[in-house]
Amino acid sequence: MGRMSALLGFWIGGYFLGSLAWMVKTPVLQFVQNMGLSADAAGALIAGLIGSCVMVIAVLAWSFLSSSS
Repeated sequence: MGRMSALLGFWIGGYFLGSLAWMVKTPVLQFVQNMGLSADAAGALIAGLIGSCVMVIAVLAWSFLSSSS
């Protein structure tokens, strides 16, 4: 897989995950605020969850697509 196609794949994946996070933001914020956390803390939790998912997917893709020496 070429460098440009890998970058395109990561870009499309990041765009999809960002759009998904935006769509589920309001219901998740309301759920977390009902548990007693502030909107800032809820936003931080959502950003951390999405960021960790992106990094795990990126590392898995890198490990499977890179050639072993």
